[in-house]
Amino acid sequence: MAYFPELVVRCRIAAARAQLLMSSGEAAAMLERRIDHAIRTAFPDISAAERAELYVRHWVSMRKFALIKQYLTSLQAGELNTFLDRHVRVEGREHLDAVMESEAPVIFVTPHYGNFAAGCLKLIKEIGHRKTINAFYNPPLKSRASQGFEDLFHRLGYGYNALFNDDTAVLKALRVLKRGEALTMMPDVFDITGHVLYVPFFGRLIPAMAGTALFAIKGRANVIVGYNCPGAGLASTLKLGVPIQYKRSGDLEADLATLTAAIFGELEAQIRAAPEHWMYLPRMGDLLADRLPVDATAHAEWMGKLERATRQFASVLPEWPDIMDELKSIPLETGNSVETPAEPGIRTSVLAVDGQESPTARRPLLL
Repeated sequence: MAYFPELVVRCRIAAARAQLLMSSGEAAAMLERRIDHAIRTAFPDISAAERAELYVRHWVSMRKFALIKQYLTSLQAGELNTFLDRHVRVEGREHLDAVMESEAPVIFVTPHYGNFAAGCLKLIKEIGHRKTINAFYNPPLKSRASQGFEDLFHRLGYGYNALFNDDTAVLKALRVLKRGEALTMMPDVFDITGHVLYVPFFGRLIPAMAGTALFAIKGRANVIVGYNCPGAGLASTLKLGVPIQYKRSGDLEADLATLTAAIFGELEAQIRAAPEHWMYLPRMGDLLADRLPVDATAHAEWMGKLERATRQFASVLPEWPDIMDELKSIPLETGNSVETPAEPGIRTSVLAVDGQESPTARRPLLL
Protein backbone atom coordinates (compact mmCIF):
# COMPACT_ATOMS: atom_id res chain seq x y z
CA MET A 1 0.00 0.00 0.00
CA ALA A 2 1.39 3.39 -0.95
CA TYR A 3 2.23 5.94 1.72
CA PHE A 4 -0.01 9.02 1.74
CA PRO A 5 2.89 11.47 1.03
CA GLU A 6 3.80 9.38 -2.01
CA LEU A 7 0.20 9.49 -3.22
CA VAL A 8 0.38 13.28 -3.02
CA VAL A 9 3.50 13.29 -5.23
CA ARG A 10 1.81 10.94 -7.73
CA CYS A 11 -1.17 13.28 -7.90
CA ARG A 12 1.08 16.26 -8.51
CA ILE A 13 2.82 14.41 -11.35
CA ALA A 14 -0.55 13.64 -12.94
CA ALA A 15 -1.60 17.27 -12.50
CA ALA A 16 1.59 18.42 -14.26
CA ARG A 17 0.57 16.67 -17.47
CA ALA A 18 -2.90 18.17 -17.29
CA GLN A 19 -1.38 21.60 -16.68
CA LEU A 20 0.75 21.28 -19.82
CA LEU A 21 -2.19 20.22 -21.98
CA MET A 22 -4.19 23.24 -20.81
CA SER A 23 -1.30 25.71 -20.99
CA SER A 24 -1.50 28.61 -23.43
CA GLY A 25 -0.03 32.02 -24.00
CA GLU A 26 3.10 33.40 -25.65
CA ALA A 27 5.53 32.00 -23.04
CA ALA A 28 4.23 28.45 -23.51
CA ALA A 29 4.29 28.82 -27.30
CA MET A 30 7.85 30.16 -27.26
CA LEU A 31 9.03 27.25 -25.10
CA GLU A 32 7.35 24.76 -27.42
CA ARG A 33 8.94 26.36 -30.50
CA ARG A 34 12.37 26.21 -28.91
CA ILE A 35 12.03 22.55 -28.01
CA ASP A 36 10.55 21.74 -31.41
CA HIS A 37 13.63 23.31 -33.06
CA ALA A 38 15.92 21.26 -30.79
CA ILE A 39 14.07 18.03 -31.56
CA ARG A 40 14.09 18.69 -35.32
CA THR A 41 17.85 19.32 -35.16
CA ALA A 42 18.65 16.15 -33.22
CA PHE A 43 16.00 13.90 -34.80
CA PRO A 44 15.35 15.26 -38.30
CA ASP A 45 13.47 12.16 -39.47
CA ILE A 46 10.60 12.11 -36.98
CA SER A 47 7.20 13.58 -37.83
CA ALA A 48 5.59 16.72 -36.44
CA ALA A 49 3.19 14.59 -34.39
CA GLU A 50 6.11 12.63 -32.92
CA ARG A 51 7.91 15.87 -32.09
CA ALA A 52 4.85 17.17 -30.28
CA GLU A 53 4.53 13.98 -28.27
CA LEU A 54 8.23 14.06 -27.38
CA TYR A 55 7.80 17.65 -26.20
CA VAL A 56 5.00 16.57 -23.86
CA ARG A 57 6.98 13.61 -22.53
CA HIS A 58 10.01 15.80 -21.90
CA TRP A 59 8.04 18.47 -20.07
CA VAL A 60 6.33 15.88 -17.85
CA SER A 61 9.63 14.10 -17.16
CA MET A 62 11.32 17.33 -16.06
CA ARG A 63 8.39 18.25 -13.83
CA LYS A 64 8.41 14.73 -12.39
CA PHE A 65 12.13 15.04 -11.61
CA ALA A 66 11.58 18.33 -9.76
CA LEU A 67 8.66 16.97 -7.74
CA ILE A 68 10.48 13.78 -6.71
CA LYS A 69 13.62 15.72 -5.78
CA GLN A 70 11.49 18.06 -3.66
CA TYR A 71 9.90 15.04 -1.97
CA LEU A 72 13.26 13.36 -1.31
CA THR A 73 14.58 16.47 0.42
CA SER A 74 11.71 16.19 2.93
CA LEU A 75 12.70 12.68 4.02
CA GLN A 76 15.01 11.63 6.82
CA ALA A 77 17.54 8.79 6.57
CA GLY A 78 15.14 5.97 7.45
CA GLU A 79 12.47 7.26 5.09
CA LEU A 80 15.01 7.66 2.30
CA ASN A 81 16.15 4.07 2.75
CA THR A 82 12.55 2.91 2.52
CA PHE A 83 11.94 4.95 -0.62
CA LEU A 84 15.08 3.61 -2.30
CA ASP A 85 14.17 0.01 -1.43
CA ARG A 86 10.60 0.44 -2.71
CA HIS A 87 11.12 2.47 -5.84
CA VAL A 88 14.70 2.27 -7.19
CA ARG A 89 16.01 -1.02 -8.53
CA VAL A 90 19.44 -1.80 -9.95
CA GLU A 91 20.09 -3.27 -13.38
CA GLY A 92 23.65 -4.47 -13.87
CA ARG A 93 24.16 -5.42 -10.24
CA GLU A 94 27.02 -7.69 -11.19
CA HIS A 95 29.05 -4.61 -12.12
CA LEU A 96 28.23 -3.06 -8.74
CA ASP A 97 29.29 -6.26 -6.97
CA ALA A 98 32.59 -6.23 -8.87
CA VAL A 99 33.20 -2.64 -7.77
CA MET A 100 32.68 -3.55 -4.11
CA GLU A 101 34.93 -6.60 -4.34
CA SER A 102 37.78 -4.68 -6.00
CA GLU A 103 40.29 -2.30 -4.44
CA ALA A 104 40.52 -0.43 -7.74
CA PRO A 105 39.01 3.06 -8.03
CA VAL A 106 35.96 3.63 -10.19
CA ILE A 107 34.35 6.58 -11.94
CA PHE A 108 30.58 6.50 -12.38
CA VAL A 109 29.51 8.66 -15.30
CA THR A 110 25.97 9.87 -15.95
CA PRO A 111 24.41 12.72 -17.88
CA HIS A 112 21.79 15.06 -16.44
CA TYR A 113 19.23 12.39 -17.19
CA GLY A 114 16.15 11.08 -15.44
CA ASN A 115 16.05 11.24 -11.67
CA PHE A 116 19.81 11.25 -11.27
CA ALA A 117 19.46 12.38 -7.63
CA ALA A 118 17.63 9.17 -6.69
CA GLY A 119 20.20 7.21 -8.68
CA CYS A 120 23.08 8.74 -6.74
CA LEU A 121 21.32 8.02 -3.45
CA LYS A 122 20.81 4.41 -4.51
CA LEU A 123 24.51 4.18 -5.38
CA ILE A 124 25.48 5.54 -1.96
CA LYS A 125 23.13 3.08 -0.25
CA GLU A 126 24.48 0.11 -2.21
CA ILE A 127 28.24 0.67 -1.95
CA GLY A 128 28.73 3.59 0.45
CA HIS A 129 29.76 1.34 3.33
CA ARG A 130 32.56 -0.10 1.16
CA LYS A 131 33.56 2.82 -1.07
CA THR A 132 32.93 6.51 -0.51
CA ILE A 133 31.06 8.19 -3.36
CA ASN A 134 32.79 11.49 -4.19
CA ALA A 135 30.52 13.68 -6.34
CA PHE A 136 32.38 16.14 -8.59
CA TYR A 137 30.22 19.12 -9.52
CA ASN A 138 29.99 22.91 -9.49
CA PRO A 139 29.32 24.46 -6.08
CA PRO A 140 25.85 25.97 -5.45
CA LEU A 141 27.30 29.49 -5.47
CA LYS A 142 28.50 28.89 -9.03
CA SER A 143 25.51 26.93 -10.30
CA ARG A 144 21.98 27.29 -8.99
CA ALA A 145 21.18 23.85 -10.38
CA SER A 146 23.47 22.35 -7.73
CA GLN A 147 21.52 23.76 -4.82
CA GLY A 148 20.19 21.21 -2.34
CA PHE A 149 22.16 18.20 -3.56
CA GLU A 150 24.93 18.27 -0.96
CA ASP A 151 22.47 18.17 1.92
CA LEU A 152 20.36 15.51 0.21
CA PHE A 153 23.27 13.19 -0.54
CA HIS A 154 24.56 13.52 3.03
CA ARG A 155 21.12 12.59 4.38
CA LEU A 156 21.86 8.84 4.51
CA GLY A 157 24.68 9.60 6.95
CA TYR A 158 27.47 7.64 5.26
CA GLY A 159 29.39 7.03 2.05
CA TYR A 160 29.28 10.47 0.47
CA ASN A 161 31.62 13.40 -0.05
CA ALA A 162 31.20 16.50 -2.24
CA LEU A 163 34.10 17.61 -4.44
CA PHE A 164 33.24 21.09 -5.63
CA ASN A 165 34.80 22.12 -8.93
CA ASP A 166 37.31 24.76 -7.81
CA ASP A 167 41.06 25.36 -7.95
CA THR A 168 41.80 22.37 -5.69
CA ALA A 169 39.27 19.94 -7.17
CA VAL A 170 41.58 18.12 -9.59
CA LEU A 171 44.13 17.22 -6.92
CA LYS A 172 41.36 16.15 -4.54
CA ALA A 173 39.78 13.95 -7.18
CA LEU A 174 43.08 12.22 -7.98
CA ARG A 175 43.65 11.63 -4.26
CA VAL A 176 40.31 9.91 -3.73
CA LEU A 177 40.99 7.70 -6.76
CA LYS A 178 44.40 6.84 -5.35
CA ARG A 179 42.62 5.68 -2.19
CA GLY A 180 40.48 3.33 -4.29
CA GLU A 181 37.27 5.30 -3.82
CA ALA A 182 34.50 6.16 -6.29
CA LEU A 183 34.07 9.40 -8.23
CA THR A 184 30.91 10.55 -9.99
CA MET A 185 31.06 12.79 -13.06
CA MET A 186 28.41 14.42 -15.26
CA PRO A 187 30.25 15.36 -18.49
CA ASP A 188 27.28 16.66 -20.49
CA VAL A 189 28.13 20.28 -19.71
CA PHE A 190 28.60 22.34 -22.86
CA ASP A 191 29.23 25.86 -21.51
CA ILE A 192 32.95 25.32 -21.88
CA THR A 193 35.87 27.73 -21.97
CA GLY A 194 39.54 27.04 -22.53
CA HIS A 195 41.01 23.86 -24.03
CA VAL A 196 38.41 21.34 -25.23
CA LEU A 197 38.17 18.16 -27.25
CA TYR A 198 35.73 17.70 -30.13
CA VAL A 199 33.94 14.36 -30.22
CA PRO A 200 31.11 12.84 -32.31
CA PHE A 201 27.63 13.46 -30.88
CA PHE A 202 24.40 13.19 -32.87
CA GLY A 203 26.29 13.34 -36.15
CA ARG A 204 28.27 16.48 -35.31
CA LEU A 205 31.54 17.31 -33.64
CA ILE A 206 30.79 19.01 -30.34
CA PRO A 207 33.09 20.46 -27.65
CA ALA A 208 33.51 18.15 -24.67
CA MET A 209 35.39 18.40 -21.41
CA ALA A 210 38.08 15.75 -21.06
CA GLY A 211 38.17 15.83 -17.24
CA THR A 212 36.49 12.44 -16.81
CA ALA A 213 38.95 10.74 -19.16
CA LEU A 214 41.88 12.52 -17.52
CA PHE A 215 40.86 11.30 -14.06
CA ALA A 216 40.36 7.76 -15.37
CA ILE A 217 43.75 7.63 -17.09
CA LYS A 218 45.76 9.34 -14.37
CA GLY A 219 43.90 7.57 -11.55
CA ARG A 220 43.88 4.18 -13.31
CA ALA A 221 40.16 3.97 -12.62
CA ASN A 222 37.45 1.88 -14.22
CA VAL A 223 34.73 3.88 -15.95
CA ILE A 224 31.08 2.79 -15.68
CA VAL A 225 28.37 4.74 -17.47
CA GLY A 226 24.95 4.61 -15.82
CA TYR A 227 21.50 6.18 -15.94
CA ASN A 228 18.59 6.34 -13.53
CA CYS A 229 15.76 5.71 -15.95
CA PRO A 230 12.27 6.78 -14.84
CA GLY A 231 9.48 4.22 -14.74
CA ALA A 232 5.83 4.35 -13.80
CA GLY A 233 4.88 6.56 -10.86
CA LEU A 234 7.83 7.03 -8.51
CA ALA A 235 9.76 4.02 -9.81
CA SER A 236 13.11 4.20 -11.56
CA THR A 237 15.88 1.82 -12.60
CA LEU A 238 19.56 2.51 -12.02
CA LYS A 239 21.10 0.98 -15.15
CA LEU A 240 24.84 0.33 -14.94
CA GLY A 241 26.78 -0.70 -18.01
CA VAL A 242 29.87 -2.81 -18.52
CA PRO A 243 33.05 -0.87 -17.64
CA ILE A 244 34.37 0.89 -20.73
CA GLN A 245 37.38 -0.88 -22.16
CA TYR A 246 39.99 0.96 -24.19
CA LYS A 247 43.56 0.32 -25.24
CA ARG A 248 46.13 2.86 -24.11
CA SER A 249 48.36 4.12 -26.86
CA GLY A 250 50.91 5.82 -24.61
CA ASP A 251 49.92 9.17 -26.11
CA LEU A 252 47.95 11.01 -23.43
CA GLU A 253 46.21 13.38 -25.86
CA ALA A 254 45.11 10.50 -28.10
CA ASP A 255 43.92 8.45 -25.13
CA LEU A 256 41.95 11.39 -23.75
CA ALA A 257 40.23 11.79 -27.11
CA THR A 258 39.48 8.08 -27.46
CA LEU A 259 38.02 7.66 -23.97
CA THR A 260 36.05 10.92 -24.12
CA ALA A 261 34.56 9.86 -27.47
CA ALA A 262 33.68 6.46 -26.00
CA ILE A 263 31.88 8.10 -23.07
CA PHE A 264 29.89 10.42 -25.32
CA GLY A 265 29.04 7.51 -27.59
CA GLU A 266 27.45 5.79 -24.58
CA LEU A 267 25.55 8.94 -23.63
CA GLU A 268 24.24 9.39 -27.17
CA ALA A 269 22.93 5.81 -27.33
CA GLN A 270 20.84 6.26 -24.18
CA ILE A 271 19.61 9.72 -25.14
CA ARG A 272 18.55 8.45 -28.55
CA ALA A 273 16.68 5.56 -26.92
CA ALA A 274 14.68 7.81 -24.54
CA PRO A 275 15.45 11.49 -25.19
CA GLU A 276 12.57 12.84 -23.11
CA HIS A 277 14.48 12.27 -19.87
CA TRP A 278 17.54 14.34 -20.83
CA MET A 279 17.52 17.71 -19.14
CA TYR A 280 19.40 19.44 -21.97
CA LEU A 281 17.14 18.29 -24.81
CA PRO A 282 15.84 21.87 -25.35
CA ARG A 283 19.43 23.03 -25.95
CA MET A 284 20.19 20.56 -28.75
CA GLY A 285 19.38 23.08 -31.46
CA ASP A 286 22.00 25.53 -30.19
CA LEU A 287 24.49 22.77 -29.38
CA LEU A 288 24.46 21.19 -32.84
CA ALA A 289 23.92 24.30 -34.94
CA ASP A 290 26.79 24.98 -37.38
CA ARG A 291 28.91 22.17 -35.91
CA LEU A 292 31.14 20.18 -38.25
CA PRO A 293 29.27 17.06 -39.50
CA VAL A 294 30.79 13.66 -38.91
CA ASP A 295 29.93 11.86 -42.15
CA ALA A 296 32.07 12.60 -45.17
CA THR A 297 29.29 13.92 -47.46
CA ALA A 298 27.92 16.36 -44.90
CA HIS A 299 31.47 17.33 -43.98
CA ALA A 300 32.25 18.26 -47.60
CA GLU A 301 29.05 20.33 -47.80
CA TRP A 302 29.90 22.08 -44.55
CA MET A 303 33.42 22.89 -45.74
CA GLY A 304 31.96 24.28 -48.96
CA LYS A 305 29.69 26.61 -46.98
CA LEU A 306 32.63 27.69 -44.83
CA GLU A 307 34.72 28.45 -47.91
CA ARG A 308 31.96 30.52 -49.53
CA ALA A 309 31.28 32.40 -46.30
CA THR A 310 34.91 33.28 -45.69
CA ARG A 311 36.20 34.26 -49.13
CA GLN A 312 36.52 37.87 -48.00
CA PHE A 313 39.15 36.77 -45.47
CA ALA A 314 41.68 36.52 -48.31
CA SER A 315 41.73 40.31 -48.66
CA VAL A 316 43.26 40.67 -45.17
CA LEU A 317 44.78 37.21 -44.86
CA PRO A 318 46.42 36.25 -48.19
CA GLU A 319 47.22 32.74 -46.99
CA TRP A 320 43.53 31.98 -46.22
CA PRO A 321 42.93 29.99 -49.46
CA ASP A 322 45.89 27.78 -48.58
CA ILE A 323 44.50 27.30 -45.07
CA MET A 324 41.14 26.26 -46.53
CA ASP A 325 42.84 23.80 -48.91
CA GLU A 326 44.68 22.28 -45.95
CA LEU A 327 41.48 21.99 -43.90
CA LYS A 328 39.68 20.26 -46.76
CA SER A 329 42.54 17.82 -47.21
CA ILE A 330 42.50 16.58 -43.62
CA PRO A 331 40.98 13.07 -43.58
CA LEU A 332 38.24 12.10 -41.14
CA GLU A 333 39.00 8.89 -39.29
CA THR A 334 35.80 7.64 -37.71
CA GLY A 335 36.20 3.92 -37.13
CA ASN A 336 33.79 1.30 -38.49
CA SER A 337 30.11 1.78 -37.77
CA VAL A 338 27.73 -1.12 -37.31
CA GLU A 339 24.03 -1.29 -36.61
CA THR A 340 23.44 -2.57 -33.08
CA PRO A 341 20.79 -5.33 -33.12
CA ALA A 342 19.67 -4.62 -29.55
CA GLU A 343 18.94 -0.96 -30.30
CA PRO A 344 17.52 -0.53 -33.82
CA GLY A 345 18.36 2.81 -35.32
CA ILE A 346 21.26 3.49 -32.97
CA ARG A 347 24.69 3.41 -34.55
CA THR A 348 27.65 2.42 -32.46
CA SER A 349 31.24 2.65 -33.63
CA VAL A 350 33.67 -0.04 -32.60
CA LEU A 351 37.33 0.20 -31.69
CA ALA A 352 39.76 -2.66 -31.40
CA VAL A 353 40.58 -3.16 -27.73
CA ASP A 354 43.16 -5.80 -26.88
CA GLY A 355 42.42 -7.50 -30.17
CA GLN A 356 38.62 -7.44 -29.68
CA GLU A 357 35.97 -5.14 -31.07
CA SER A 358 34.44 -3.09 -28.27
CA PRO A 359 31.02 -1.48 -28.89
CA THR A 360 31.66 0.91 -26.01
CA ALA A 361 34.80 2.56 -27.33
CA ARG A 362 34.34 4.95 -30.25
CA ARG A 363 37.29 6.18 -32.22
CA PRO A 364 37.41 9.99 -32.11
CA LEU A 365 37.64 12.06 -35.24
CA LEU A 366 41.16 13.17 -35.91
CA LEU A 367 41.20 16.73 -37.21
